[in-house]
Amino acid sequence: MVSSEKHQKSLLGGIERLAGLERPELIPLIPKILMEFYQADILEEDVVSSWGTHVSKKFVDKETSKKVRKASEPFLKVCAYLPVSNCGCSRRCSGSLRLRTMRTTMIRLGG
Repeated sequence: MVSSEKHQKSLLGGIERLAGLERPELIPLIPKILMEFYQADILEEDVVSSWGTHVSKKFVDKETSKKVRKASEPFLKVCAYLPVSNCGCSRRCSGSLRLRTMRTTMIRLGG
């Protein structure tokens, strides 16, 4: 189970490694992959947003990291500009305005 920030960052590093080195054809699908982990409450918005702000060479070379993070921009933009959930929960739920808006935006982005 991915529970701590450290675990979430390791998962993101694994995604970078898988898509960036092993399966580069997955790079265009990064926003969808991140959305699935987000909707399953495996990744938290603040951890993904923080991860997307800088390139790292911890899991892959900097050029690969840059490609993967660049591909994640549609998801990161959606996270950054949505209103806070109106449902009262601390994170998100299936009934929240935030999640519905994210799904709609991701569909429009082709994700």
